Amino acid sequence: MNTLLSLHFFKNWPNRIKKELVFEHGTTEKDLEGFLKRQISLDESLQRDWELAQEKAHSEIGHAAREGYSIVPISSDLYPDGLKAVADPPMVLFGRGTWPAVKSPLAVVGTRKPTGYGRDFCRRLAVELSAYPINIVSGLALGIDAAIHREAIDMGATTTAFLAGGLHAIGPKQHTALAQALVDEGGGYWTEQPFGQIPLKQLFPVRNRLIAGASIATFVIEAARKSGALITAQQAFDYGRDVYALPGALFQPMSAGPNALIEQCCAQAVTGVAGFGARFNVSWAKNDVPAPVIEDIAQRMLRQFTPGRKLSSLQLRMALNCSNSIIFSELDWMIAQGLLEKIGPDKYARKTV
Repeated sequence: MNTLLSLHFFKNWPNRIKKELVFEHGTTEKDLEGFLKRQISLDESLQRDWELAQEKAHSEIGHAAREGYSIVPISSDLYPDGLKAVADPPMVLFGRGTWPAVKSPLAVVGTRKPTGYGRDFCRRLAVELSAYPINIVSGLALGIDAAIHREAIDMGATTTAFLAGGLHAIGPKQHTALAQALVDEGGGYWTEQPFGQIPLKQLFPVRNRLIAGASIATFVIEAARKSGALITAQQAFDYGRDVYALPGALFQPMSAGPNALIEQCCAQAVTGVAGFGARFNVSWAKNDVPAPVIEDIAQRMLRQFTPGRKLSSLQLRMALNCSNSIIFSELDWMIAQGLLEKIGPDKYARKTV
């Protein structure tokens, strides 16, 4: 891992070249180290820069030991498979929590200034996808990023963030608790930047490629015509990944970006959440069979409460298309039967023993 970490900090070669070297000559750490030493010994300037990279690697290992964060090299099974597959992955990731490899990662990105339309769609999307083994990936930024992270957590789904800066401080600062919630709910947050790196403006497009690369597909909720969300969508498109976009009203500034992606045939339009799970991951299609007509409302409601999933009455009403009176009547009955429990002012979950 030390050799890969040093290579990560070695700025003389782009990530594309580094990846080729690792996969061609890095059968073992010793093989890679030997090859790099031979190549670097041919150029005195490379030797000096390699020594500097090794010093940075040693410093980062010390930070990780003191601060308790993980360093995951590209050779590890804990590294996101999707990111390994792109042309320019970082050699290591620094982070807290885990990358849930058994769950399907979907990037959801958008504007820092969402409308009610965008926030409502985030809620509906989280309700739909939380019934599946989903990992919702975003950037922990203000607006759509924070909204989809929170909705996923609220629904008991896993969610992961990629940061533009180092792990010394979460940005924005008010999302420190949200970042910890990502970890607590089985996800985490990751970066390729060293511990003390400030999240400079030019690092955000670099970060956005991690979001796109680590995910099977990218979904743009709301975004201006020129925005970081569209950079992420373009990177996903360039990586050969699916891109989805939420269309909106003409002349609505925050719908201009998604509408442009759809018009340019870079993204598929998504006009509703029903059935999107199977569209995103075809292996989930068998779970999308409509409930039989003879199934009563209580059975349908209970099926919504998969293990760990937490639902509000509003979310149940949207999922089941029932009136409030029916929803609350069934909730009261299932609580009395010991099937569900009320875990908040308007939040319900499966009864735990």
